[in-house]
Amino acid sequence: MAYNKLWAAAALMALAANALASERITIATDATFPPFESVDAHGKLVGYDIELAEAVCKEAKLDCNIIGAAWEGMIPGLISKKYDALISQLTVTDARRKVMAFSDVYELPTFRFVARQDAHLDVSPEGLKGKVIAVQTGTPMDAYVTRNYPGSTIKRYASGSEPYLELSAGRADAHMSYEAQILHSFLAKDEGKGFELVGPRLTGKDAPEFGEGVAIAINKHNGALVERINAGLKGVRDSGQLDALNAKYFGQ
Repeated sequence: MAYNKLWAAAALMALAANALASERITIATDATFPPFESVDAHGKLVGYDIELAEAVCKEAKLDCNIIGAAWEGMIPGLISKKYDALISQLTVTDARRKVMAFSDVYELPTFRFVARQDAHLDVSPEGLKGKVIAVQTGTPMDAYVTRNYPGSTIKRYASGSEPYLELSAGRADAHMSYEAQILHSFLAKDEGKGFELVGPRLTGKDAPEFGEGVAIAINKHNGALVERINAGLKGVRDSGQLDALNAKYFGQ
């Protein structure tokens, strides 16, 4: 009897693996957050996370369809099984763990404010009292400034690119985002001239909103896919592909 149970369990696992290998997995991303994910002049999804997802899928032998999606609809779409996974610089937090599963962490981001150089801003809660802070809605940055800056006006935007337009136009005094994103998608470009990073570098050790690190989000009830993606991520890391991506995009 015990042998039969073991055989049945093994057969079920094999069927699940075969189903994953044959099914097309849909991975959604918010393509408004360069250099991690964006759309190029030809309408193609490009960026760090896009290349990482492609490499993970190849290592895991998954047939992956990576598509652009609106940020606000991504997590509800994952929960409702519209998407199988999400890759969009998603940080792992206790609140998110309640509604979705995560792969192993593949990045440990830092978070900063950016503002005009001539503003000489003090980015403490008292220093930004009465000032306008721009953030992407529903992000760790949104949660952090909402809790810590009650005296500021917080403007929230649907995409990761809109806050920079508000900052450049003078309609916001400061914006908070991933340090790497500020450096490589704003300060390194013409539109970022006259702006600078301000305040301390913050991580999940400084505030719970910033989480444990960045990972791929997966439907909470798809444990088999979590295992496959983790195996693919391990292959990407062990082969040096992750280091190569970090060097390509961030010079690390």
